[in-house]
Amino acid sequence: MDSVTIIVEGLRAVLVFLNLFFITGLAISLAFFPRFTDMGLMKRLAWSVVLSIGTVIASVLFMDFVLGVNANLQNISLGLGLFSLILLVVWFFEVYYLISSLPEKLHHAFAGRFLTLRRYFSRLMNSREDRFARTAMTRVIWHESVRAGISHIDHTYLIDVREAIDIQQVDETKWKVSEPSLIPPPYPRTWYFELVIREFSDGNVSLIDDLQLYPVQVTRKPDLTLLGYRIRRGALKIKERIYHKTDTAEIQWIYSHDFHLFAILYSEDTLRQMVDRVLLKLDEIVTSIKKGSRVSSHLEETQNLRAEFEGVLEKPRKAPAPSIRAPSVKTPSIKEEPVKYGTYKAYSKPIDNDRRELQADIVRNLKVSHITPETFRRSDRMILDIKIPPKIGVDMILDSIRDLQDDDWLYE
Repeated sequence: MDSVTIIVEGLRAVLVFLNLFFITGLAISLAFFPRFTDMGLMKRLAWSVVLSIGTVIASVLFMDFVLGVNANLQNISLGLGLFSLILLVVWFFEVYYLISSLPEKLHHAFAGRFLTLRRYFSRLMNSREDRFARTAMTRVIWHESVRAGISHIDHTYLIDVREAIDIQQVDETKWKVSEPSLIPPPYPRTWYFELVIREFSDGNVSLIDDLQLYPVQVTRKPDLTLLGYRIRRGALKIKERIYHKTDTAEIQWIYSHDFHLFAILYSEDTLRQMVDRVLLKLDEIVTSIKKGSRVSSHLEETQNLRAEFEGVLEKPRKAPAPSIRAPSVKTPSIKEEPVKYGTYKAYSKPIDNDRRELQADIVRNLKVSHITPETFRRSDRMILDIKIPPKIGVDMILDSIRDLQDDDWLYE
């Protein structure tokens, strides 16, 4: 036997071994999980070996008991090779389908109908559990759940608080350009709220990824009737959210931040625990509004704390010392004449008053609370505006400085 024959037989034995214990299982895993990101490399290799062994056993039994064919090594390898080839063709078309625009077109054509049907059946399946989701003032009317990914489920709850309340809204500007401002009345009224939760669930763990709560306006679908008799009352349908968002601003319920924080503060809660927590918070808000002592929201508490903190950090202003005015002394230069109610009105014309006395008299009744450091920078600008020629006498410079010094008493 020459070396070429040995190499060919060796390659054939390797291919038969891979076909029996690896290739078939790999083709099966690719057919069911076409994306390489759907399964890790080590996990895919392990499943390929396990599935290949199981396929070999199943093919032997199928040949013996169904086809009646001799299950030798050649027949088994040929059958598994054809089976693997068919699976690889299926995988090729799956990949082509995923990278093309066909899924999006099919989604727009059929997703609406199937999604509505799935939501309807999810209401029926969740209705038994929703009976126990209630408090004294709040209750869940219906609950829809739709799978949004491999490990994520989107839940939508319609909650009734049993009494119409005012929805006080806040206008928040994006990027914190300005402080949030409350929108003046009239306020919209409703007693229905939409709770939107994205749940992460891998079969063993249930965690909350996102949580949003919106006040909503609802409408009721037509009743189901037969021969003029109502068989079933029409279900409630969400008409619109009392919520508005643009690229620069967001208008939402003043309590929205309280519920946004739930997914962060109680990250270990399961779906049922989180829903119960939201119902209790809504019950607290509605009860306080009903009693006339509305509980403050997280936004209001934050603004109050910020105002108190800024008040503490504000630099106290020095109170002006009270000035005691000395009794005026009558001088011959003052002429007095009596006026009504026994008072006197003095007409004085100081002739030889000292300049410092005149300064004290002006500053005594001068209000300085509005004066800032910017006020006194005018003298700096005056100095900068002085243009000194290249050749000038020293006496002229000294005269300009004296003029500025004579005005300094106004700023002391």
